[in-house]
Amino acid sequence: MRSSLFGFLLAMMFGFVGSARAQFSPAERAKLIEDAKKEGKVVFYTGASANDGNALKAAFEKKYPFLKMEYFRAGKDKLLGKYLTEVRNNTFLPDVYQGSVFPLATLQQKGLLARYRSPEREAIHENLRANDDYWAPVILNAMTITYNTRLVKGDDIPKSYDDLLLPKWKGKLGLDLNKTEWYVAMMQTLGEERGRKYIEALSRQNVQARDGNTIIGQLLAAGEFSLVVSQYPTSVEEMKKSGAPIEWIALQPHFVYAQVLALTAKNYHPSAGKLFIEYCLSEEGQQVLKGLSRITVRKDVLPNPPKLIQGHNLLVLNPVSPDDYNRYNNEYHKYFR
Repeated sequence: MRSSLFGFLLAMMFGFVGSARAQFSPAERAKLIEDAKKEGKVVFYTGASANDGNALKAAFEKKYPFLKMEYFRAGKDKLLGKYLTEVRNNTFLPDVYQGSVFPLATLQQKGLLARYRSPEREAIHENLRANDDYWAPVILNAMTITYNTRLVKGDDIPKSYDDLLLPKWKGKLGLDLNKTEWYVAMMQTLGEERGRKYIEALSRQNVQARDGNTIIGQLLAAGEFSLVVSQYPTSVEEMKKSGAPIEWIALQPHFVYAQVLALTAKNYHPSAGKLFIEYCLSEEGQQVLKGLSRITVRKDVLPNPPKLIQGHNLLVLNPVSPDDYNRYNNEYHKYFR
């Protein structure tokens, strides 16, 4: 896996060069905009933060004032459950769905995603464009250990995942219940036998599990626990701007996975949905996400700060089947509740 990603890892560590541009023809774009005007709005389901949703809404509506963007946000599992419940009730609300590649594979398997190849995909690095008939990566999520800088200092800062098993951290670790991807990362890195032994040992550390990346960060900053086992460094960077006493460290390898955008198979605003996807993947849209400290995916838009990816041994998670993802998800919640 790592050899196939070697060029991607070098590019991410040292910066992308150049930009491949493939766009709608003027006539195609004019028709898309005209059709979107008739629809009047786009509905977006996302697991991203309210800060992200509000920023994208403001920027998109400013560029396309004839469209209103409505969005609903929730944690990954709740969002997927809500949408599947709506589908069972023959209700199809979202035009665009954003999530990690893992739950999106479930939606594809159920026939709930439309084929849509965004012209903007050519500006995204090739190694991130798997299955781009159905979705396109919009940001990368990284998983790092985060600590309260008032409670953890100097030599106490973990240098490996094994350090989290030390007796001094018992009862002082926090973990987000929505981080199944981190569990997948441990299985893929250590192998399932070693991985489960590690997770079992970690679960005996009386880990304080909470539901939600934002609340985990807030509790860490408040001193509810000393360390968070897996946290998005982008969220940490945003909280640091407000003076939160927290910092992240990237243990090696540095786990990352893609957040993707997909057009739903049954929706009321297909043209507005396509226009929204195009905006999020465009250089302008990626600059909005960069301003939110997100890890951007275009060749011509590096993340801010660059240390989010530069200088690290990045490991991009392999996609897993929906059945395997559900199995991992159930195992994860068996260990941490």
